[in-house]
Amino acid sequence: MPDPTLEKEREASASVDSRTSKKESSARPLQLTSENSRRVRFTRAIMRILGDVCIMKSVCKVSVNHLERVPRQGPTIILYNHMTYLDPVLACAPIRFRDNVPIGKEEIHAHLTTGWITWMWQTIPLKRDELDLLALRRALYVLEHTNDILSIAPEGHRYKALGKPKEGFVMLAAKTNAVIVPVGLSGQQHVKGNLRRLRRTPVTVTYGRPLRLKGKISRAQYALCADEIMFQIGAVLPPELRGEYSAQEQATMNLIEYVE
Repeated sequence: MPDPTLEKEREASASVDSRTSKKESSARPLQLTSENSRRVRFTRAIMRILGDVCIMKSVCKVSVNHLERVPRQGPTIILYNHMTYLDPVLACAPIRFRDNVPIGKEEIHAHLTTGWITWMWQTIPLKRDELDLLALRRALYVLEHTNDILSIAPEGHRYKALGKPKEGFVMLAAKTNAVIVPVGLSGQQHVKGNLRRLRRTPVTVTYGRPLRLKGKISRAQYALCADEIMFQIGAVLPPELRGEYSAQEQATMNLIEYVE
């Protein structure tokens, strides 16, 4: 015969679990995306049109190489070299079969010129030079709960040629087993000069071979892993833009591997 006390405890526990589940299901998502917000779907549609008209078809003449290397589903991180404010658009606009969520420095979200853009697209603000736990949680949410691509400029700053990266993207890849796609952007550094002459700027966007970390890696290995991935970005850039990663013969793959 069942114990009445145990039965009451089970019923109470089930009731609490049910209320918690309903509360979680009705809560605002940690990161708004086009999958969970009608407003974001609408504003991103507007931004795509503006990006196509104002950048991809008017300011730049874009050549895209190896777009087929971008996975169509699963946790995916796009990593691109960073020279101009146009880079996030150029790296992700050619990908029409998946949406993306960029991570950008906190300052651009507060700026009058760029703040409305980041609000409309719902980018993730990042406090630089410190461990931003909220940004980390939002990025993990995108990788684990949506089919959006996470796009990151690993250097954290704009450089004339490829510079040393921050290591946060390695942590994200390690926690989610995400596929990493290196992207090389070139030509956009000439946009300002060509605009003065009313000329479109030829820009090349090259997607590298997708990568994944080799099993579990320790925190002490993050820096080496980041360098190995940066060499992969350098491999899809012209030699003059490889910067810190010009010596391609020194590239290793001890902690990363290609995804077939």
